[in-house]
Amino acid sequence: MENFINSLPKPVLAFLAILVGIGVFMLISPPHTVCDTQAATFKELQQGNIFSTTVKKAKIPPVIVRAKEACQLGNSAGSCYEYFMVLKKVADDIGKSSTDCTNQVFNIGEVKSAMNDGIELMVRLAWGTKPPEPGLERFGWMSEAEIAIFCRLRGVYLRANGEDGWVALRQRISAKLPGEELEISTDPTAVAVEPKKAKDLLSEQDIWNRSLFSVRCDSF
Repeated sequence: MENFINSLPKPVLAFLAILVGIGVFMLISPPHTVCDTQAATFKELQQGNIFSTTVKKAKIPPVIVRAKEACQLGNSAGSCYEYFMVLKKVADDIGKSSTDCTNQVFNIGEVKSAMNDGIELMVRLAWGTKPPEPGLERFGWMSEAEIAIFCRLRGVYLRANGEDGWVALRQRISAKLPGEELEISTDPTAVAVEPKKAKDLLSEQDIWNRSLFSVRCDSF
Protein backbone atom coordinates (compact mmCIF):
# COMPACT_ATOMS: atom_id res chain seq x y z
CA MET A 1 0.00 0.00 0.00
CA GLU A 2 2.82 2.42 0.89
CA ASN A 3 4.58 1.74 -2.42
CA PHE A 4 1.32 2.33 -4.26
CA ILE A 5 0.78 5.67 -2.54
CA ASN A 6 4.35 6.75 -3.24
CA SER A 7 3.88 5.88 -6.91
CA LEU A 8 0.94 8.24 -7.31
CA PRO A 9 1.55 11.64 -8.94
CA LYS A 10 1.65 14.56 -6.51
CA PRO A 11 -1.53 16.22 -7.97
CA VAL A 12 -3.45 12.98 -7.36
CA LEU A 13 -2.11 12.74 -3.80
CA ALA A 14 -3.11 16.35 -3.17
CA PHE A 15 -6.60 15.69 -4.50
CA LEU A 16 -7.00 12.59 -2.31
CA ALA A 17 -5.76 14.51 0.71
CA ILE A 18 -8.39 17.19 0.10
CA LEU A 19 -11.13 14.54 -0.18
CA VAL A 20 -10.03 12.91 3.07
CA GLY A 21 -9.92 16.29 4.76
CA ILE A 22 -13.46 17.11 3.62
CA GLY A 23 -14.67 13.71 4.82
CA VAL A 24 -13.13 14.18 8.27
CA PHE A 25 -14.57 17.69 8.53
CA MET A 26 -18.07 16.47 7.67
CA LEU A 27 -17.84 13.72 10.28
CA ILE A 28 -16.71 16.16 12.96
CA SER A 29 -19.06 18.95 11.88
CA PRO A 30 -22.08 17.59 9.93
CA PRO A 31 -23.83 19.94 7.50
CA HIS A 32 -26.36 22.29 9.10
CA THR A 33 -29.86 21.22 8.11
CA VAL A 34 -33.15 23.08 7.96
CA CYS A 35 -34.27 21.21 11.09
CA ASP A 36 -31.11 22.30 12.92
CA THR A 37 -32.02 25.89 12.11
CA GLN A 38 -35.58 25.44 13.36
CA ALA A 39 -34.31 23.79 16.56
CA ALA A 40 -31.95 26.73 17.15
CA THR A 41 -34.80 29.20 16.58
CA PHE A 42 -36.97 27.28 19.05
CA LYS A 43 -34.25 27.47 21.70
CA GLU A 44 -34.02 31.23 21.24
CA LEU A 45 -37.80 31.58 21.64
CA GLN A 46 -37.76 29.45 24.80
CA GLN A 47 -34.71 31.01 26.44
CA GLY A 48 -35.60 31.62 30.07
CA ASN A 49 -38.86 29.74 29.67
CA ILE A 50 -37.66 26.11 29.68
CA PHE A 51 -33.95 26.77 29.09
CA SER A 52 -31.81 28.34 31.80
CA THR A 53 -30.11 31.67 31.17
CA THR A 54 -26.75 33.03 32.32
CA VAL A 55 -26.40 36.54 33.73
CA LYS A 56 -22.92 37.67 34.77
CA LYS A 57 -21.79 34.03 34.93
CA ALA A 58 -24.74 33.19 37.22
CA LYS A 59 -27.04 30.46 35.93
CA ILE A 60 -30.71 31.43 36.21
CA PRO A 61 -33.20 28.50 36.33
CA PRO A 62 -35.96 28.61 33.70
CA VAL A 63 -39.43 29.87 34.64
CA ILE A 64 -40.93 26.39 34.24
CA VAL A 65 -39.17 25.11 37.38
CA ARG A 66 -40.79 27.63 39.72
CA ALA A 67 -44.11 27.60 37.88
CA LYS A 68 -44.43 23.81 38.05
CA GLU A 69 -43.65 23.76 41.77
CA ALA A 70 -46.28 26.44 42.45
CA CYS A 71 -48.84 24.45 40.45
CA GLN A 72 -48.14 21.22 42.32
CA LEU A 73 -48.39 22.92 45.70
CA GLY A 74 -51.45 25.04 44.93
CA ASN A 75 -53.41 22.58 42.79
CA SER A 76 -55.80 25.25 41.51
CA ALA A 77 -56.47 27.30 38.40
CA GLY A 78 -54.77 30.32 39.91
CA SER A 79 -51.62 28.58 41.12
CA CYS A 80 -51.25 26.63 37.85
CA TYR A 81 -51.93 29.54 35.50
CA GLU A 82 -48.28 30.48 34.91
CA TYR A 83 -47.22 26.85 34.46
CA PHE A 84 -49.96 26.17 31.95
CA MET A 85 -49.02 29.32 30.03
CA VAL A 86 -45.42 28.10 29.87
CA LEU A 87 -46.61 24.75 28.51
CA LYS A 88 -48.85 26.46 25.96
CA LYS A 89 -45.95 28.56 24.69
CA VAL A 90 -43.78 25.45 24.40
CA ALA A 91 -46.49 23.73 22.35
CA ASP A 92 -47.11 26.81 20.22
CA ASP A 93 -43.42 27.22 19.43
CA ILE A 94 -43.03 23.53 18.58
CA GLY A 95 -46.02 24.01 16.28
CA LYS A 96 -44.08 26.66 14.34
CA SER A 97 -41.65 24.02 13.10
CA SER A 98 -42.31 22.23 9.82
CA THR A 99 -43.87 18.76 9.89
CA ASP A 100 -40.54 17.12 8.98
CA CYS A 101 -38.74 18.89 11.83
CA THR A 102 -41.33 18.62 14.62
CA ASN A 103 -39.90 15.36 15.98
CA GLN A 104 -36.36 16.76 16.14
CA VAL A 105 -37.50 19.88 17.99
CA PHE A 106 -39.69 17.84 20.34
CA ASN A 107 -36.81 15.51 21.23
CA ILE A 108 -34.58 18.26 22.57
CA GLY A 109 -34.08 17.12 26.18
CA GLU A 110 -35.72 20.09 27.91
CA VAL A 111 -38.61 20.12 25.45
CA LYS A 112 -39.44 16.43 25.78
CA SER A 113 -39.25 16.66 29.57
CA ALA A 114 -41.49 19.74 29.69
CA MET A 115 -44.12 18.18 27.45
CA ASN A 116 -44.15 14.76 29.12
CA ASP A 117 -44.19 16.22 32.64
CA GLY A 118 -46.83 18.79 31.70
CA ILE A 119 -49.24 16.26 30.22
CA GLU A 120 -48.76 13.93 33.18
CA LEU A 121 -49.31 16.65 35.78
CA MET A 122 -52.45 17.92 34.06
CA VAL A 123 -53.88 14.37 33.99
CA ARG A 124 -52.96 13.82 37.64
CA LEU A 125 -54.50 17.12 38.77
CA ALA A 126 -57.74 16.36 36.94
CA TRP A 127 -57.82 12.81 38.36
CA GLY A 128 -57.24 13.79 41.97
CA THR A 129 -56.39 11.46 44.85
CA LYS A 130 -58.87 8.76 43.82
CA PRO A 131 -60.74 7.74 40.66
CA PRO A 132 -63.27 10.41 39.68
CA GLU A 133 -66.73 9.54 38.52
CA PRO A 134 -67.19 9.38 34.72
CA GLY A 135 -68.54 12.56 33.14
CA LEU A 136 -67.60 16.15 33.87
CA GLU A 137 -66.02 15.17 37.21
CA ARG A 138 -63.09 13.67 35.32
CA PHE A 139 -61.92 17.23 34.63
CA GLY A 140 -61.61 18.12 38.32
CA TRP A 141 -61.33 21.89 38.77
CA MET A 142 -60.23 22.44 35.19
CA SER A 143 -62.33 24.71 33.03
CA GLU A 144 -62.47 24.93 29.25
CA ALA A 145 -59.37 27.16 29.26
CA GLU A 146 -57.19 24.53 30.95
CA ILE A 147 -58.65 21.68 28.88
CA ALA A 148 -57.92 23.62 25.68
CA ILE A 149 -54.25 23.81 26.72
CA PHE A 150 -54.21 20.06 27.36
CA CYS A 151 -55.65 19.51 23.89
CA ARG A 152 -52.97 21.77 22.43
CA LEU A 153 -50.27 19.69 24.11
CA ARG A 154 -51.94 16.51 22.87
CA GLY A 155 -52.05 17.78 19.29
CA VAL A 156 -48.37 18.70 19.25
CA TYR A 157 -47.40 15.41 20.91
CA LEU A 158 -49.30 13.46 18.24
CA ARG A 159 -47.67 15.49 15.49
CA ALA A 160 -44.21 14.78 16.88
CA ASN A 161 -44.60 11.16 17.96
CA GLY A 162 -47.64 9.76 16.19
CA GLU A 163 -50.58 7.82 17.60
CA ASP A 164 -48.40 4.98 18.89
CA GLY A 165 -46.27 7.42 20.87
CA TRP A 166 -49.36 9.03 22.40
CA VAL A 167 -50.86 5.67 23.39
CA ALA A 168 -47.57 4.64 25.02
CA LEU A 169 -47.47 7.88 27.03
CA ARG A 170 -51.11 7.49 28.06
CA GLN A 171 -50.49 3.97 29.29
CA ARG A 172 -47.42 5.01 31.30
CA ILE A 173 -49.30 7.83 32.99
CA SER A 174 -52.47 5.78 33.56
CA ALA A 175 -50.42 3.11 35.35
CA LYS A 176 -49.40 5.70 37.98
CA LEU A 177 -52.86 7.07 38.79
CA PRO A 178 -54.12 6.37 42.33
CA GLY A 179 -56.96 3.88 42.78
CA GLU A 180 -57.91 4.74 46.33
CA GLU A 181 -57.44 7.45 48.91
CA LEU A 182 -56.11 6.26 52.26
CA GLU A 183 -56.65 8.17 55.47
CA ILE A 184 -53.48 9.35 57.18
CA SER A 185 -53.12 7.49 60.48
CA THR A 186 -52.11 9.38 63.63
CA ASP A 187 -50.90 6.14 65.21
CA PRO A 188 -47.07 6.13 65.07
CA THR A 189 -47.07 2.33 65.40
CA ALA A 190 -49.38 1.80 62.45
CA VAL A 191 -47.90 -0.03 59.50
CA ALA A 192 -47.89 2.12 56.36
CA VAL A 193 -50.11 0.71 53.65
CA GLU A 194 -49.30 1.32 50.00
CA PRO A 195 -52.47 2.59 48.29
CA LYS A 196 -53.60 0.59 45.29
CA LYS A 197 -53.22 2.00 41.82
CA ALA A 198 -56.20 2.54 39.55
CA LYS A 199 -54.87 -0.18 37.23
CA ASP A 200 -55.33 -2.67 40.09
CA LEU A 201 -59.02 -1.82 40.47
CA LEU A 202 -60.22 -0.60 37.09
CA SER A 203 -59.95 -1.71 33.49
CA GLU A 204 -57.87 0.28 31.02
CA GLN A 205 -61.08 1.43 29.31
CA ASP A 206 -62.59 2.54 32.63
CA ILE A 207 -59.46 4.52 33.51
CA TRP A 208 -59.59 6.18 30.10
CA ASN A 209 -63.29 7.06 30.57
CA ARG A 210 -62.58 8.70 33.93
CA SER A 211 -59.42 10.56 32.95
CA LEU A 212 -58.57 13.73 31.10
CA PHE A 213 -57.36 11.54 28.24
CA SER A 214 -60.96 10.94 27.19
CA VAL A 215 -61.72 14.61 26.49
CA ARG A 216 -63.04 15.30 22.97
CA CYS A 217 -60.40 17.71 21.77
CA ASP A 218 -62.31 18.52 18.58
CA SER A 219 -64.62 20.54 20.85
CA PHE A 220 -61.78 22.79 22.05
